[in-house]
Amino acid sequence: MSICQPVEAGARALLEAEARTEMRLLEGWHLLQENSVWRLVKSYPTASFLQSLALAQRIGRLAQSENHHPEIVVAWGRCTVSWWTTSLNGIHANDVRMAAATDELLYGGQPAA
Repeated sequence: MSICQPVEAGARALLEAEARTEMRLLEGWHLLQENSVWRLVKSYPTASFLQSLALAQRIGRLAQSENHHPEIVVAWGRCTVSWWTTSLNGIHANDVRMAAATDELLYGGQPAA
């Protein structure tokens, strides 16, 4: 089953309050506004650059399978993921679902230690 649903014609980005409500079950994710665009952002700690890179590759495969692509920043000790819908210049329900799917992929549904 697909995680992302087609963005309907006339859809709009979630308002900040709507996004906060939608993300209430997400652990460790926060909203970041960059260039007037809201994004869902989370940094995953790692023990090395190679672990960060491997994490980014796993997230990339998930993104490619859904044809919904985040910004991924790879650094020593962390991999940071930002989800938003570029066509809407903001957050859509798909981004919230992809954030949850990212956690599921990495933690198997268990909260981070």
